[in-house]
Amino acid sequence: MKYVLRVFDTSGTVQTVRVESDSTAAAAALARARGLRVVSVCGERSGVQLRVRAPALVRGKFNVELFARELAALLSAGVGVVDALRTLASNERRESSAGVYRGLLRRLEEGQSLSAALEQASDVFPAVLVACVKASEQTGGLADSLTRYSRNSAMLHELRARVVSAAIYPTVLLVVGAVVVLFLLGFVVPRFATLLEHSGRELPLLSQLLIAWGSLVHAHDKTLAIALAVLTIAGGIILRRPSTRDWIADRMLALPGIGQYFRVFRQSQFFRTTAMLVDGGIPAVRAFDLARGLVGRSDQAALGRALDQVRNGAKISDAFQQASLADAITYRLLTVAEKTGGLGPVLDRIAAFQEAQVARAIDLISRLIEPAMMIFIGVVIGGIVVLMYMPIFEIASSVQ
Repeated sequence: MKYVLRVFDTSGTVQTVRVESDSTAAAAALARARGLRVVSVCGERSGVQLRVRAPALVRGKFNVELFARELAALLSAGVGVVDALRTLASNERRESSAGVYRGLLRRLEEGQSLSAALEQASDVFPAVLVACVKASEQTGGLADSLTRYSRNSAMLHELRARVVSAAIYPTVLLVVGAVVVLFLLGFVVPRFATLLEHSGRELPLLSQLLIAWGSLVHAHDKTLAIALAVLTIAGGIILRRPSTRDWIADRMLALPGIGQYFRVFRQSQFFRTTAMLVDGGIPAVRAFDLARGLVGRSDQAALGRALDQVRNGAKISDAFQQASLADAITYRLLTVAEKTGGLGPVLDRIAAFQEAQVARAIDLISRLIEPAMMIFIGVVIGGIVVLMYMPIFEIASSVQ
């Protein structure tokens, strides 16, 4: 199979090479053997390239993870920051992304630091990346800091992808079931209603309700279709608002049974990001504060109280336990970090433990919810069909 690799040569120039190999790892190894620095590997099949290692840009959005990875590769090769940004800008095909690079270059040419230039583009670059760059400018490890950020971002995306992929099949079942039910209620039932209304027989209560629904849809079909379209569009607009998404996230955290797993999922992202910041040289309290937005709003308030206690001299383990942000295992690991001074690796270990817990929960919930949804949808659709045909069966038996 052929693979398309995006690489940097020894002079820092971006190149695209094609390699015949059995796997992405083998293709990357062949490129490294030629002295090339591999950024991404794409599988080429029937003229279509599928990106494997770097996530694609979605709706023109600037890919911060890919930016950090490519910039780190150039800096590690000895290219200066300004020259590296010019190289990336010249290789960018999207005008919106190229504009981001031009803005960074303009600020650097004005004498600003890279962290200040990134901070002024806060709508593109997250505060976590800005903090990593600012800390690395003091220690001199900018390339390592960017590599750490891109690796952490990739791990977070992988965890989110597992959660999303687990929800795809139930969502498809729900959507298909809803479409079938709407089709039966909006198209089939009204036609049965016309037939049954003139039968002259007393129908079961549920069948009468179905007929009433059919008559309503038949009389106001256009109005109901317009109302459904308006509600769908309005729902899409409302869901785009961050406040709405935050409200939905809070409601998910409050769900009985699975709400605790959503909380653990968000806490794992929080601890993973904090570990990356601490390893980058950012003080622990500042790192916790920067990653605060990754947890739910109730946990954000609890985290604020815990950080106030830490600033007043309390231990991180005790403050987090009192704020209900640390279970028994997390508390024990934090006490170990306080004794050894290795907070970053311990936070990584906490995140890994929580991610494993979320993965087990995803597997269990998927095995339970999928058959339950199929049974529920089958009962609803089957019930509608039975209620439609019961009066017909009674009419047929009376005729006989």
